[in-house]
Amino acid sequence: MPNSDRYGTVDSAEAFLTRRQMLAASSAMVAGGLAGCMGGETDDSSTSRISSWQPTIPDEMNFNHWAGGYPWSQSWLILEPVQRFFADGSIELEQIEDWEYDSDEQAVTVEFADGWYWWNGDRITAEDKYWFEECARLFQGDGSDLEDLVLEDEMTLTRVYKEPQNPELLQYQLGGYLGAMQRIHRDKCKPWAEDLQDAADHDERLEIQEKMAEEMPLHISTVVEEGLGNGPFEIVDYDTEGIYFELFEDHPYADQIEIDEFEFVLAKNDALAQRIRGGDVDFGFGLLQQWVGEGAAPDHMTDVSVYEDSFMRKLEFYEQGPGSEHIRQYEVRRAIAHVLNLEHISTNYNNESTPREAQTGLPSDVTSNWLGDDYVADYIDYAVEDDEASATALMEQAGYEREDDQWIDGDGDPVSLELVIPDYQTNLARTISDQLINFGFEIDLNALESATFNDRTSDIIDFDMTIGSHGAQTAHPFYYFRHNHTHSNELGDAIDVQQALDEGETRSPYNGREIVVELPTEVGQEDLSGSTEEVNIFELDQEWRTVEDEQRNKEIAETFSWYWNFHLPGLDLVEVQTGTFGNTRDFDFHTDTKDWEAYRGAFRGVKRGHVSPSG
Repeated sequence: MPNSDRYGTVDSAEAFLTRRQMLAASSAMVAGGLAGCMGGETDDSSTSRISSWQPTIPDEMNFNHWAGGYPWSQSWLILEPVQRFFADGSIELEQIEDWEYDSDEQAVTVEFADGWYWWNGDRITAEDKYWFEECARLFQGDGSDLEDLVLEDEMTLTRVYKEPQNPELLQYQLGGYLGAMQRIHRDKCKPWAEDLQDAADHDERLEIQEKMAEEMPLHISTVVEEGLGNGPFEIVDYDTEGIYFELFEDHPYADQIEIDEFEFVLAKNDALAQRIRGGDVDFGFGLLQQWVGEGAAPDHMTDVSVYEDSFMRKLEFYEQGPGSEHIRQYEVRRAIAHVLNLEHISTNYNNESTPREAQTGLPSDVTSNWLGDDYVADYIDYAVEDDEASATALMEQAGYEREDDQWIDGDGDPVSLELVIPDYQTNLARTISDQLINFGFEIDLNALESATFNDRTSDIIDFDMTIGSHGAQTAHPFYYFRHNHTHSNELGDAIDVQQALDEGETRSPYNGREIVVELPTEVGQEDLSGSTEEVNIFELDQEWRTVEDEQRNKEIAETFSWYWNFHLPGLDLVEVQTGTFGNTRDFDFHTDTKDWEAYRGAFRGVKRGHVSPSG
């Protein structure tokens, strides 16, 4: 059994003392110059240390996410997932031994695996998830999907849902509230959950939530003192320059890890680039160019794992902006698809990417894995490079004509569209805007600071286009087409959409996009002149959430994808490349495993023993 008193914090911290003093005494410039000879080694040649970075002053972290300052990115190193999702759509159950869904009871029973521990020596059990999720369920009140939570025994938890569930989708939700991470020790949440269970109404529960945020700060000092992490590297010290870890011997993967010490150095933006160039950072998530710019990294730093992310970048079409009379015609949306040169857009994008060659609404791997290449072989082709001839034919088919290098409608008015973006998409937006202007459209481009953009899109969308992400960490088709998610096929809140349908409306009150569409029954048909069927996108989404038949799951995925290809509610521009970069002079990165092809895969790689000291 683990010994909760096994670690000596002071002794462990001393191993980092010389490095911390040097960092604290040096400016960023000097530290960058000195650190090149220190990467990956300590004064003790038998001890190996590896460094990454994090952007938050440690004292400002709060591991109670119901308060502010939660270290979301760092948690992928400090904590362990209950289950893990990979870019190809596959799943690994980490802390789950078995699960079963009872359709009659609308309940999923999850049996947790033995052999996982908190740093304080406590065994991780179903209680850790139960008390955490009970707080979340009661905080959410009527908004929760759960009718009840039942702690069957020490290692078994049952979630009873208010509505029937789709088992194929349910497997992505076995980790419970806030995704798959094992976040808070049971003893921290249990008293609050018991108070919530006794609360008289929702207002009282809100008061408890506010009190919990104030009175249960899980600062990093508490995490260290009480051993409240569960990853394979345990925090032994921290200061204003970083966070310092040692290998947690009771972790189930400890025997496979050849790294003794881990370090987060404090850095972001230009300081991070300087740290990487100076040798302070040994590895990290994302590709090297993303952090230091092309050609600016030292020779020993390189991308060690590269793969297509489960998120794409898309041009989103909305249909109640100032140019809605134009955008509402699928011929115009298709013309835009032909006008845009995705090769050029990919080249000018800030991150490494590849043009999305087929408009299936899904990345290429997800398309192949879930739909099959034979099904999409007959889809409508859209130009990857610009095809002005096809775009012109589509505009003329819709009743437009080009006059003085400008497209005008039947009333002689120009085709004018408003493109509103968050300012971090400015480079991509200018490339798109220039191509559309050259074709003869008027484009009003507005780049907004992120908070302002969020305000502009919070209640209703009143512009014609934007640029955003398309996808999810869970690479199943449902997550690309669900109606209630910004990065998917968004229609707005379910209550608002249903109310619109009940009142006889067929468009989303949030963004004007069609809820009920006509779709050719023959896949590949380019217009509505043949046999068609009426598809209610919202109702199909709702059915998908509850269907249990495997074949029906596939049929719904195919319908959504064909809808995307025919109607183009958005245009997928590029598949973004991501991965891990690392110091290949001092470390060997063993990348012949899909462990790297997951969100924050860099951290998973080192946590699963896929990094070892060179030599």
